[in-house]
Amino acid sequence: MHNTQLRQMAHAELGVILNAIPQPIIIKDEHSRIRLLNDAACALLGKSREDLIGRTDREFLPAAEADRIRELDEQVLRTGEELSFEEDIALADGTVRNLVIQKRLAVSAREGSTDRLIVATISDVTASRRAERELRASEDHYRSLVELHPQVPWIANPSGEVLEVGPRWKEITGIEAADALGTGWVKAMHPDDLECVWRQWTQSIATGRPLDAEFRLATAEGYYRWYRNRAAARTADDGTIFLWYGIVENVDDCRRALAALTESEARFKAIADDAPVMIWVTDESGANTYNSRLWLETTGQTAEQAQGFGWADAIHPEDRQGVEAGFHAAFRLRQRSRVEYRLRRADGGCAWVIDVGQPRFASDGRFLGYVGVVLDITERRNAEDERFRAQKQIYHMVRYDALTGLPNRQFLREAFDHLLDPTARAKTVVLRLDLDGLKAVNDAYGRSIGDLLLRRVAERLRKCLKKSDILARLGGDEFVVVRTGMRHDVEATKLAQEIIEAIGTAYDLEGTHADIGVNVGLALFPKDGQSLDQLIKAADIALYQAKASGRGTCKRIEPGMDAHLKARQEMKVSLRHALKNRALELHYQPLINLHTGRITSCEALVRWKHPEKGPVSPAEFIPIAEETGLIGPLGEWILRQACTEAAKWPSQVSVAVNLSPLQFRNRRLASVIRDILSETGLEASRLQLEITESVFLNDSASNLLILQQIRQLGAKIAMDDFGTGYSSLSYLRSFRFDKIKVDRSFIADLPTGRESLAIIRAVAGIGRTLGITTTVEGVETQTQLDAINAEGFDEAQGYLFARPVPASQILEIVQSSRE
Repeated sequence: MHNTQLRQMAHAELGVILNAIPQPIIIKDEHSRIRLLNDAACALLGKSREDLIGRTDREFLPAAEADRIRELDEQVLRTGEELSFEEDIALADGTVRNLVIQKRLAVSAREGSTDRLIVATISDVTASRRAERELRASEDHYRSLVELHPQVPWIANPSGEVLEVGPRWKEITGIEAADALGTGWVKAMHPDDLECVWRQWTQSIATGRPLDAEFRLATAEGYYRWYRNRAAARTADDGTIFLWYGIVENVDDCRRALAALTESEARFKAIADDAPVMIWVTDESGANTYNSRLWLETTGQTAEQAQGFGWADAIHPEDRQGVEAGFHAAFRLRQRSRVEYRLRRADGGCAWVIDVGQPRFASDGRFLGYVGVVLDITERRNAEDERFRAQKQIYHMVRYDALTGLPNRQFLREAFDHLLDPTARAKTVVLRLDLDGLKAVNDAYGRSIGDLLLRRVAERLRKCLKKSDILARLGGDEFVVVRTGMRHDVEATKLAQEIIEAIGTAYDLEGTHADIGVNVGLALFPKDGQSLDQLIKAADIALYQAKASGRGTCKRIEPGMDAHLKARQEMKVSLRHALKNRALELHYQPLINLHTGRITSCEALVRWKHPEKGPVSPAEFIPIAEETGLIGPLGEWILRQACTEAAKWPSQVSVAVNLSPLQFRNRRLASVIRDILSETGLEASRLQLEITESVFLNDSASNLLILQQIRQLGAKIAMDDFGTGYSSLSYLRSFRFDKIKVDRSFIADLPTGRESLAIIRAVAGIGRTLGITTTVEGVETQTQLDAINAEGFDEAQGYLFARPVPASQILEIVQSSRE
């Protein structure tokens, strides 16, 4: 046969032999090209032999992995030494296997040339590694029941001389197995361990008891590892020992892990003892094994007293049962526990704490116990209690009139919808009351007598009404009465007459005699309106006619009574014309910083001088603008004009502009504000936008989004007329206001009005707690200023400081305040 044929036959035979080997074998040349591989290697790589022969690792593996393999190949080629290493490899079927890979250099000489080849053999040790892990995990509890996986087996004669040592002895120690026979094994042992091990071995030989010893062996690399040597005697029927069988296994990782665990526990306790919170740890039974120093110092318990379940003795007796029940419920389910309770202090007092426990699990899923932290929240609980009291005050404040204690418009609005039943045959009447002569009493005897008169009026009204009636004060001298369940219209008229007679009787006000009257406007549901606003509006029209007829008159809404509305229509036309022809102007009223005495901002107030009627109050034409849809262009004009003027002021002075709730119907409101700021050059932080609580009454989610968009521009948001009708603490939670402006009605009777003083005190407290600037409107006297200063308000605005002035004068006033 020719040499070529012989080589082909040899190559074919080699392939058959390689394929018969169950371990994967890969042979590559000096350029990392695959020359030959068996079927097991193809299965491992998940590719056919045709797809692999002649290709390098880079052609079917990720670049980083291929480069790493190439470095190992070059190391074998360069040193000629065998490489052996273990890796976790993801196979083509998606499983992960533990593989031991050995690489050797092979030199092939043929026809005068020499090929240097890399031979890689791969052994699957997944099963043995899994057995080792399972063995280590359960060894402490089931050591006598688990079959040990031998690493280095050995045999000794009855006198203790080693007869045979497994071949891995050399891999571990670098010493030939033959040199370990007899007592040669002692050469690899650490000198510090030899005496103890020799004594144990001698005792086992003498008694026949099994050997179990741990010691350090020198490795081929020149350092020491921990090993465990176990041996048992093989005996004859008569008990005579004829051989000793033993194994040496590597426990270095276990010893290092134990040392690391000991160090970790010590480090944990050192950190926990210095932590600003109390820390505790339990075992798997739920019993405490550790309580940090702060727990012991806080409760006065010793570490021994807190051990087990003794920690519960430190809980307030009223809370203990609930705390234990909560923890045990979480413990049964292995879930996170969270309880809040009072902890008894060492000084005899109590601390409110939050106790949070987290279950701990080993890597194998075994439950280890709980670790928890206890946080002292006494100060927070005290602050919450104070905040709750303030919330109750403000809840009452925003739904009840401070002067008379009667419900206000907000209460009436919330209660009214529950009263109406369109299907009921009974009728509901709304009476609008307007006092006649209150202003004269105020002018003649002062505001305090006028307030006393209003309280007496409220008392008389209550006596006229049933418990089921609603009596509300809308402000000033305006009251509303709602009665349901009437069968005849005459009952409403009779009620009105009783009210007129009761109010019209003379008053003795601490020695001062006063005589006032009342007019009543009357509207019936459902004939005169379907909603509260419609009924009040109808009753207002009737009241207007009643007032025109003189004191003590009651009128019911009738067709034609709305003639005055025609005048309002004319006002709408005039307002539209004024806006189009720029017949409006802005005045500015300063706001004073009570800490520095300087002007911090100026509120823009629109003014209109009608060509025929003269000056028209904003209270008259702003509602008309809202009703006609002019509030959008009017508000935009005010905003642009105010920003233009403010850009000329000193940089520390801001401008405040009121936004109508109806302006929020424009979903591009934030974009409009952004464009105006860009156009006028005013910094966004110098613009304060004032809104009333009514912004949140309708479409509150969309309006809140617009407010957030405005806030993102950098502008400030203030709540105006706080507490006058719709305010609620929920608004302060849903949006972080920069400023709260308290309505002038709450300081009118300061400093003598106890109710007003309590209200402004609560508002000031809320401002401090939430970090919100607090401002008071309508300051007209020094005594009012002293009162709000005493409560810690930040700003004030009113005639005591300055009246609204045209833009041409405001710069001079600002400069004067700085000087």
